[in-house]
Amino acid sequence: MKNHAKKDVWIVFSVFIGSVLFFACAQTTKQTETSAPGSALIRHEDKAIGFSIEYDAEKLTKDPGPVGPFVFRRQAVGGMPGVGVTVGPYPTGTALGDTADLISNSLPRMIPGCMVHQVNNQQLIKLTDGSQGNYFELDWNIGGDELIGAFVIAQRDDRLIVYGAADSQDGSMENLTAMVKSLRLDVEVDFAALRARGFGQDGKFVRTNSPAFTLEYPQGFQNRPLQADQIFRAGIPQGSPSMSIGIASLSGGADTHTQLKRLAEGYAMALQSVGTDIEIISQNPIETYKEYDAYQIQIIWRFRGQIPLTTVVHLIAKQNRAIRLAGHTTYGIDELTDIFKTIDLNP
Repeated sequence: MKNHAKKDVWIVFSVFIGSVLFFACAQTTKQTETSAPGSALIRHEDKAIGFSIEYDAEKLTKDPGPVGPFVFRRQAVGGMPGVGVTVGPYPTGTALGDTADLISNSLPRMIPGCMVHQVNNQQLIKLTDGSQGNYFELDWNIGGDELIGAFVIAQRDDRLIVYGAADSQDGSMENLTAMVKSLRLDVEVDFAALRARGFGQDGKFVRTNSPAFTLEYPQGFQNRPLQADQIFRAGIPQGSPSMSIGIASLSGGADTHTQLKRLAEGYAMALQSVGTDIEIISQNPIETYKEYDAYQIQIIWRFRGQIPLTTVVHLIAKQNRAIRLAGHTTYGIDELTDIFKTIDLNP
């Protein structure tokens, strides 16, 4: 397989794993929405990622909820117009001016039935907070519907932030442009709230809420949008290996190992939504984490019936919660379990 083909496969893999298997919400906290003076626009702040945007609250009354890489979405009751913000790792070595092609080329892979006709009016712009952004417009088709779209792309730290707005062809490009150009990157990140829920940066994950713990992971891992009940998700840019952390409740009176076993088997069953040939090759209690009850399950399967993967999950009981460490790889699991073993359950 050629290198670019492998890259495409892993882009699709990360999108589907993100949107189907795990979660429908990104790592956001203390989001606020306030009216923009003198306009019908509402300003939405995300203090976890550190950005704000404005959108037409009179027209865009439906909240379909975040999914996959989306951290914010709003749309009209009839579906159009609509807006969305996606956040993902910034592609290493890519100039901001080249991101319009990056996004327009990825849309047909991310959205079934999508065809991009033309990219128009691409230009680097100054956002209202002084940050640099890349603006462009699209003529495109989704499922037979001809659409117009406006996008602004910006970089904050190691993240690629894309604010997009779309409407039918008889809609107003001026309105779409006004919304996407409202993107600002001067929102202060609430790191205390992030660490309380769980936050990973520069190879170290910290959670201060109960159950509190820390964990170290490779510096080459990049943060990815959260899915399902995850509080952390990261991996190498090529896709494998990758890992995630989640928290689940345990019943106080039931046998702990039995509950951990059920959670592990439930995780394996969930893979059926995105994979085939799912086989549990081992599952058993483990004593890796000293005084804490723990359970391991190892699974082999094929993503979309094509990509062979090995998944290993460790479930650790602490304070009536199960800490779930899950990893996916096309290689051996030792690299993943070595990461799991760096956990400090008494920070």
